[in-house]
Amino acid sequence: SPPPSAMPLKDLFSRKKDKPAAAAGAPPAASRSAGADPIMALFETYKESDEDRIGPEGIMQLCSDMNVDPSDVKVLIMAWQFNAEQQGYFTKSEWKKGLTMLRADSPPVMLARLDVLDKQLRDSTKSAAFKDFFRFSFRFSRSPGQKALEIDTVKALLPIVLPPTHPHVTKLIAFLEASPSVRGFTEDQWNSFLIFTHEIAEDFSNFDPEGAWPSVLDDFVTFCKQ
Repeated sequence: SPPPSAMPLKDLFSRKKDKPAAAAGAPPAASRSAGADPIMALFETYKESDEDRIGPEGIMQLCSDMNVDPSDVKVLIMAWQFNAEQQGYFTKSEWKKGLTMLRADSPPVMLARLDVLDKQLRDSTKSAAFKDFFRFSFRFSRSPGQKALEIDTVKALLPIVLPPTHPHVTKLIAFLEASPSVRGFTEDQWNSFLIFTHEIAEDFSNFDPEGAWPSVLDDFVTFCKQ
């Protein structure tokens, strides 16, 4: 597990391959020829030399070209827009569909579109779009083959996915720091926490201990009231 201070997104997009790919660089002149699809020409810029997909090296280069840190939530928003299935990789079809949806064909335009999406998501964490992004964040950030999200990843991911002042986030992280018996979050616990933040007052005055919340949230409230 990464240390609690680690930013998980950087890890998601920098998983090492079994064999190194060539560094991403300028595409051959032919790929920029007149009439070429600019989205797919951009794909050729970042794709691996030995595979027809963009890998960790290409994504790191894309982040550099957008002047975005790999730990920035915009990188996760991009993966969500692409409906990416595997950490650290974008397939050709994911890239094509994602950039077509974003209406972007260059790193500066991608960044501008992601900035707008980031603001829209943070301005309305009750929206259907944010709920979908929040669910995606869980699934995408899990270690391969795992059903639960490692607790260090939960602690690092929540403050990135949710706005800094979002209710209960700081308190939950303090609870998790003080609760070594809580070793992971299931998808139900993750999604329930978002509902909890919208429905339960910050002083827990309207919290019903007989409600249908996951037991970890019952324990969280007890911890905060001590």
